[in-house]
Amino acid sequence: MSSQVSRDHHTVPKLYLKGFCGTRGADKGIVLARYRDGGEKRLTIKEATVEPDFYDTGDGSTPDDSLERWFDRAVENPVGELMGAIRNGTLPTVESDREAVARFVAAQMVRTIAFRTRMADMSSHLGPLLFSMDVLHRAIAEDPSLTQDEAALTSLQRQIAERAPDEVRHPDRQAAMRNMVREGDRLKPLLLSMRWLLTYSDRPVLVTGDTPVTAVSGTGEVSFLPMLLPEQHEVQIPVTPHRLLTMTPFPALGASSNLSREQAILVNESIVRGCSAMVLRRPDMAWPSDLVLPSVRASLAPPRVTVSAGAGGAPTVPVWPVVVERAFKEALELLGGDPDVA
Repeated sequence: MSSQVSRDHHTVPKLYLKGFCGTRGADKGIVLARYRDGGEKRLTIKEATVEPDFYDTGDGSTPDDSLERWFDRAVENPVGELMGAIRNGTLPTVESDREAVARFVAAQMVRTIAFRTRMADMSSHLGPLLFSMDVLHRAIAEDPSLTQDEAALTSLQRQIAERAPDEVRHPDRQAAMRNMVREGDRLKPLLLSMRWLLTYSDRPVLVTGDTPVTAVSGTGEVSFLPMLLPEQHEVQIPVTPHRLLTMTPFPALGASSNLSREQAILVNESIVRGCSAMVLRRPDMAWPSDLVLPSVRASLAPPRVTVSAGAGGAPTVPVWPVVVERAFKEALELLGGDPDVA
């Protein structure tokens, strides 16, 4: 094990960004970033999408890069040559290669700032809700007459939620990273079961960003959070400005490999809406003329809750979903495994 600990953690790997960097002269290894504040900057792929200690699994006293090294070893290294082939238009056919690519895309859906931010948004809403429901269940067990007035019960739930402790509103980094690992493990077999296709444009038309994978429903809605991703969504990841990898549950409607202007617009819009802070393009192409990056990313709306009396059964005991794949199990072990919730 190297004694030198990396503090610069890549939320989008250099392996992926190679498809969008310049290849010649002063642009070699460079991507152009546009930020939500309107600024632009030339970045090397070593600098782009770097967050200090983003995957640090330690307690803060000593820097820890074991999860960053896990991404490199278990997720990125197995797909180095495969991603090169995909950028050149060839999909993997060997099952082990398809598994490696599915793992890579699944990990890229959950290792980002945007995913962690969305999880924090959800926790800020759902943590107090779950806390209040637990308190209510105990209160009703002590005083069953509380169930006679549903309006009063809803008001009581709201009051309890407003007084929820900070620890249920703001889970620690370890919890956020465990959710990342569990969701990556759930997504991988979904992606593997889908039909994969590559579409191509003669012109450079695709951008990417700090959240490079998009999920679009069959009717065009963009899903911002993989945990809400139903199976009837297409997953799309630009692999170069010319080429798009699509993983779809829908049957083929034709054999065309052409990337249409309309599809490129939809993908770019999805990248813009889903990114955390920046979109990226290759230096020798122009920004799409219709690309608009809002100054603030949309936040999740708080849930509306109405409480009614149940059938009187025991509350559901929370359990963690089982992590199946060996590589994701290894990552979960680096995070200390799941806590006991019984």
